Amino acid sequence: MFTEQQVALALRKERLIVNAGQQRGELALIGERLRKPCALADKVMDAGRYVKAHPWTAGIAVGVAVLMGRRHLFRLAGFGWTAWRAWRVVGGFARQTGFIKSFKNK
Repeated sequence: MFTEQQVALALRKERLIVNAGQQRGELALIGERLRKPCALADKVMDAGRYVKAHPWTAGIAVGVAVLMGRRHLFRLAGFGWTAWRAWRVVGGFARQTGFIKSFKNK
C-alpha cells in the first residue's frame, strides 16, 4: 500500500492546493481593487499615444494656455471639469432609466 512518506506527501500536496486556492481568492480581491486605477492608466496612455501621433494638438493647447493666462485658464478648466462631470451623471441616469440606449450595447 502507501508508505508513510507517500501519505505525508499526499497530505502536503492537499495543504498546498488549499493554500493556492486561498491565495487565488486574495489575488482576485486585489485585482478587483486595481481595476479602476488600471483603466485610468489605460486612458492616460491612450491620450499620450494620441498626442504623440498628433503633436499639433499639444501645440495648440499650449498656445491657448499662454494666450489665456493662468487665471482664465483655471476658470475655464473648472468649468470644463464641471460640464464633463454633469454630462457623465446625466448620461448615466439616462442610460439607467432607459431614456437613452448606449451605442456600446447594440
